[in-house]
Order: sequence, then structure tokens, then C-alpha cells
Amino acid sequence: MAEKRTTYHHGDLRAALIAAGIELARQGGPQAVVLRAVARIVGVAPNSAYGHFPTLAALKSAVAQRAQTEMGAAMAAHLDAVEDAAPADPRQAATAYLREVGRSYVHFAIDEPGLFRTAMGGSPAGLRVPGGTPGADDGPEPDTLLLRALTRLTDAGCLRPADRSRAVTASWATVHGLSTLFLDLLAPVPAAEREAAIDDALDVLVAGLTARGAGPVG
Repeated sequence: MAEKRTTYHHGDLRAALIAAGIELARQGGPQAVVLRAVARIVGVAPNSAYGHFPTLAALKSAVAQRAQTEMGAAMAAHLDAVEDAAPADPRQAATAYLREVGRSYVHFAIDEPGLFRTAMGGSPAGLRVPGGTPGADDGPEPDTLLLRALTRLTDAGCLRPADRSRAVTASWATVHGLSTLFLDLLAPVPAAEREAAIDDALDVLVAGLTARGAGPVG
């Protein structure tokens, strides 16, 4: 796909470079994000880009952070769309929320594989794990939404506070593992089969997390 050239207003160069990096990542994943390419898209000399990002690692980290924010925004939009269908019972609502967080995570990976790979593995500094130091952007991010879901489980009596750290690992492993399977290891499957697999995995996750709470939740 041909690269689009964009223009920027004075003072917006850093933001324009990150936006160009996002478009490259969308098309080709983190390996497509290189300084000369983003400078070419924005329409500036590479030296101008180096003024904001002196190393490729600095650019990749900024683009990965923005990709995480875009992923979180997409997940949040999904959660908002299904909010009206949430069960009235607080415990059922909490488990339904966790399921939808997981579903939206996997759906983003399938719909935006380039951005997903960039968000999850595009930063040389490594991925910020759930519960780690918040990023610079104010938008919702995948780890924030996951932690919010587990907080709701705890508040509803479905998850013991002592199990929270293990719940973070189990939840993240489930949704990230599913995403990786669908992107890299499984042949393309019909949407109905894919959704059934997502449902099954999330059912197992919820059953495991709530087994030692106030009792299993449907």
C-alpha cells in the first residue's frame, strides 16, 4: 500500500511523526516503523525527525504507547456499546464485564493485527504489564480495563483480594494467548467458530477466577 504524505502545523511535528508511525504499524506491524519512513510520510527531512526521536527505539516506544491507547479506546467503545445489556445482578454484571473486556481484546487483535503487534511488542522497553506504571496518555488502555474488570469482580464478591495478582496473570494469559493463536498459529476459521472458541475460553477463565470467591457465577 502506498504511503500517504501528510502535512503538519508548526509545533505539531512530534505528533505528526507518531501518527505516521501508527499508519505504518497498522499496515506492517512494528517492523515497518522506521524514522526515514515516517519523515517521508510527514514530508520533512530525516534530521527533523531525529530532533524529536534521536533513536529508532524512542520512536518505536512512542508509537507502541499510542497503539496501546488506540487499542484501549477500541475496547472501551465495545464496552460502552454492550453496557445496556449488562445483567442487573452485580455479580453477573461483573463477570459479564470481564468477558467483554476479554472479547474486545481478542477482537482488536483480529481486526488490527499490525497495531496489536505494535502495542504488545513494538516497544524496545517491553510491554507495560497490567498494574505497572501508567502511560503518558490519558485514554483507557488494555491493562487499565483489565484491572477495572478484576476490581469489579472483587467488589462483587466473586474474586478474593488475595487472588488478584494471580487473576491478572490468568486473565492476561487467556486473552493474549487466544489472540496469538488466532493471528499466528491457527488457520483462518469461520467467525462463528472463532466466537465459540472465545466464549469457551472466557467461560473457563471466569469459572476459575470465581471458584474460590462467593461461589461460581454464571
